[in-house]
Amino acid sequence: MSRPALTVLTKPILSAPTRAYRSARRALRPFVKPGVPVPAASPYPGHYALTRSVVEGLREIRADFNFNPASFADLARVVYAPANEALRQAISLKRRGDVDYLVAGPVNALFSDECDGILKSSEIDRLVVASDWVVDLYDDAPELKRKSQVCPCGVDPVFWTPSSARKDAAVVYWKSGTVEFCERVEAAVAAAGWTPIRVASAAGDFSKFTAEQFREQLDRAAVAIFLSSFETQGIALAEAWAMDVPTIVWNPGGRAEWRGRSFASVTSCPYLTSATGVDWRTFDELDSALTEVLANRGRFYPREWVLKHMTDAICARQLHRLIFEGASPFAAAG
Repeated sequence: MSRPALTVLTKPILSAPTRAYRSARRALRPFVKPGVPVPAASPYPGHYALTRSVVEGLREIRADFNFNPASFADLARVVYAPANEALRQAISLKRRGDVDYLVAGPVNALFSDECDGILKSSEIDRLVVASDWVVDLYDDAPELKRKSQVCPCGVDPVFWTPSSARKDAAVVYWKSGTVEFCERVEAAVAAAGWTPIRVASAAGDFSKFTAEQFREQLDRAAVAIFLSSFETQGIALAEAWAMDVPTIVWNPGGRAEWRGRSFASVTSCPYLTSATGVDWRTFDELDSALTEVLANRGRFYPREWVLKHMTDAICARQLHRLIFEGASPFAAAG
């Protein structure tokens, strides 16, 4: 059986003895810790939303690939590794000649020297970044900037499908800013005549919200207000658009902070268009944006935009093309 053209690797390939040991340990856990359930393994290890979109999108377009193969014998000569443990292994495999072409990004690291400078590894042939502005972060690493190619990940338009439920609320997606800031936004929403639904119980803490719950909240929403100081892509925005919910995005611009660093040239909505919503900076602009969107709802067609530009299949096809344009000396596109 021939190897596939591409391997998507988000967890390291284990040796046969290590696989056997881990399997035995998992089987024995109910006896070692009775009453403690064995945690379910994620079907998409790594960054869940990205990995899910890439894998399901590649399956949808019938690409010739495999995902986290169990054996080194099944590893393709072209590898896409958007998770750091897997990327470190792929770098070692390329050094010894087992991989010909290696692609990383966009979630391995944000800054060029983050995670021990893993993105600067000379073995990486191409770096996928989520949007145009991220490329400018690599002004300090020209060799990395030259490798960078923009490709977002998509959303599942079947899962994110609106029903005919009554639209009587407005989702407030709180990721950045103080609680007072969030409450002031919610007050503006209420003053406009809509019931605010807060998606995060604390800024940046989404652990209590499942995709199913977010979908239910969006299904009730006439509009969604997003509070985030910056986004490399904004997957949750695309999920709202797929639910046919236009977004009103706080987009402060200027400088942002991440892990103790300040950097410029950022946006909170790199893929926002006139079809999917509007942005705002000040509270005066928020009030006018709420009025504009709610009074002219028919002007926006966010779900139609997603179906044309940001489904799993569309983004996977773009990623596949991007990889094999560079990898063509080593493998043909499937």
